[in-house]
Amino acid sequence: MDASVVPRRGRPSSLLLRISLPVFALIVTLIALFATSASYILIRVQNDHTRQMAEQSMKFVYRNVEYQLDTMNNMAAFVVSNQSIENLLESAYQQPFEAVGDLFTLQSNLQNLSLLSLLSDTGSKSVVQQSYVVSVALEPESGLYPLAADRFDPVTGIFKDTDLQNQAWYLALRSGERQTVWWAQKAGRADAPMIYSATKKTSIKDGRSIATVIVGADTGSIRGVFDNASLASGYHLLMDADGRVIFSERYGFLASVGELPYVRALAGSAGSVTAKIDGARHRVMYETLENGWKLLTVVPESHFNRYAFAISAIGGITAAAALLIAGVWLRRIVVRVTVPITRLARAIQRPEVLEFKEPLPAQRSGIYEVDALNAQFASMLVTLHGLVEKSFAEEMERRQLQLELLNAQINPHFLYNTLDLINCRAIMAGDLETSAIVRSLANVFRYGLNRGQAWISLEEELKQVEAYLHIQRMMIEDMRIDVRVPHDLLPMSIVHFILQPLAENAIIHGFAGRSSGCLIAITARLEGGMLVLRVEDNGAGCDPDRMNRALREQPAAESHPGRDAVADSAFGSGTGYGTLNVHRRIQLYGGKAFGLRYVAAAEGTCVEAVLPIRPRMPV
Repeated sequence: MDASVVPRRGRPSSLLLRISLPVFALIVTLIALFATSASYILIRVQNDHTRQMAEQSMKFVYRNVEYQLDTMNNMAAFVVSNQSIENLLESAYQQPFEAVGDLFTLQSNLQNLSLLSLLSDTGSKSVVQQSYVVSVALEPESGLYPLAADRFDPVTGIFKDTDLQNQAWYLALRSGERQTVWWAQKAGRADAPMIYSATKKTSIKDGRSIATVIVGADTGSIRGVFDNASLASGYHLLMDADGRVIFSERYGFLASVGELPYVRALAGSAGSVTAKIDGARHRVMYETLENGWKLLTVVPESHFNRYAFAISAIGGITAAAALLIAGVWLRRIVVRVTVPITRLARAIQRPEVLEFKEPLPAQRSGIYEVDALNAQFASMLVTLHGLVEKSFAEEMERRQLQLELLNAQINPHFLYNTLDLINCRAIMAGDLETSAIVRSLANVFRYGLNRGQAWISLEEELKQVEAYLHIQRMMIEDMRIDVRVPHDLLPMSIVHFILQPLAENAIIHGFAGRSSGCLIAITARLEGGMLVLRVEDNGAGCDPDRMNRALREQPAAESHPGRDAVADSAFGSGTGYGTLNVHRRIQLYGGKAFGLRYVAAAEGTCVEAVLPIRPRMPV
């Protein structure tokens, strides 16, 4: 080690002698103050610890109950979104006996789902694991309706919805107030306490209601969670949105507690209140689950102060012992700790160490913490050196990839030259129709690639979509294209590749199975400081409210190729981009105030792209 790093022997000792007596006097004064307040502080610490234990018990119950409710939700979501179950419910039959095979297949699927354990190994030894009760209540729109059981029974099976017409939860579900309803009731011959969730099953094709998926579970699963989070004093209470007990160590199943004073005092979705229960003050902590149910943890205030005397005695003894030991160890601790840390600080400031030319010198002070600090600083310098080298290597690799990408941009020129060659050969052979198709295809590629630019003029965007529609008219002879865009809007700058995916959706989804009387209209206008492009067709049409809701609810992270099949079926992905991709690209470059919106139309589909007004591009 460099001599400049080692402090002279006399300097630390003389400095410590000058500060030892004032520091000792200060410490004695602080210990005296601590002796008078130790009891109060320790009591507060113990109370906080007791409260934290109660809160942890509540959080444990909350997480596990929420997990079980989420499991039921996931089971219903699986049944609602499963394509094979969708096909079984949507199938049509000329004779009822033709549906017997599909009925048994659906019944087997529900029985297999019911075998999945509702409990996630809560560890309760007093409650056996329960199973799901998964049933489907069919509506007359389903092809399996004639073979379903006439009377509903809360067991796994397939039933008609006749018995449910007057149920309050069924009416709430049908009215559209909530997507999923929750309730509790006693079911079966043994009057077992059960919790249920019901979700409406609608057709993916046309959105009509065809069934109700009901998932039930015995409350014994919840009892296992409560057993593993029992309180030494106090109780838990899980109640539904109407103030009826789902489970509690104090109240019975479905007992009405909503009018109790401490329940009525709850405000908001979570918090803590103090209330008098049975003549004693209690602390009531509560949280609200996702389905609207509330979980309460009630602990008496006396439970927080039961160790006050013992803690006061321990605090006094600790203060006296600290007063005796402080003077003996003060000088020794200061000397043994300060000198090694001073050496470490000076060693870190050496230029050779900062420039990674030599390692940090090792030292042995005899104090584990100081030696560990020195070792950690040395390790940190080695790690920092490695990170600097790694960052440099990654930057070099990134620049190499950019060069490779730049070289790859030469490929489109080969494509254009090849298409021009085919065009010339078609003209020489007298095949003018093939020549027109090749020219349109070349224009689609030329405007589509656009040298990687995100913005393009409206005129060039229209040329691209017109070239694409020219090719489509070769396949759909009776298709008319109506483009009406004011001439002064043509130089406006818009996000690239907007109109072609919208026109493609109109052809693929709107004109599916249709080859005559097809119309696609494209217009543009200024509206309130925004540029609005509209694409209309007279095809099959769609539900604009559902499409707009899906545009708002889809997270941006799903815009990558791995997004789920529901998004693809809702928006279409004819070219791999789809409507959802267009909506997100507009918001990426313009902001959340812009994007796509579906407009109600008397016939077909009408979708508008709302874009910001940008400086005009030279045409």
